[in-house]
Amino acid sequence: MARKLKLNLQQMLKKQFDPTKSKALENLAFSSASKKLKTAQQILLQEIDNHEVTQSIEGGTKSSTLGYQANLFEFLGFSAGDKPIEVLRSAYSNFIHLKRVPLKKKITPTRISYDFTVNFPSLTEIYTQTPLPWGGGRSWVRAIEKGGISNFNYTLANSKYRTSRSGTAIQSEYIVRDFNYKPVPYLSPIINKFRANLGL
Repeated sequence: MARKLKLNLQQMLKKQFDPTKSKALENLAFSSASKKLKTAQQILLQEIDNHEVTQSIEGGTKSSTLGYQANLFEFLGFSAGDKPIEVLRSAYSNFIHLKRVPLKKKITPTRISYDFTVNFPSLTEIYTQTPLPWGGGRSWVRAIEKGGISNFNYTLANSKYRTSRSGTAIQSEYIVRDFNYKPVPYLSPIINKFRANLGL
């Protein structure tokens, strides 16, 4: 009799609390996922701030990618007052979101797991928002990583021009220096680490 009563109680509890339909469990899972996402986001932003490329663009420090002869802000052709890194900070501060409704649930006899969708700016999207001042829409983030940057823009930004005697030609008083730019991993590995931290 006691055994039968116990089984009946278990059946009643199972009907009243079906873990596969529990909002409380889903809320707990979402809260845990949100904390994990926030931590990964903070790491991402910190790594952008600490990267040599960022420091050379924002702080004017001479970059190893240029043999410590110039900083990347000037080399990329930016003008005083430009804040190219703010585009990255804004993108990864304001446009990373976790969808509230789980994508799917995985149910085993001993475990229920929830998968949530994370939206964040892709590298392709970042490329469209980071044009070089002189590059016809080409991304400076992509140029940093892939190369193909000449020192023409640096010469242009740092030249003092005067009109020639003919009144038509422009002559540069700047002595051109030949920089051998070396591509460097920048945003790609940071994004890959962000994805890895979230198990994406």
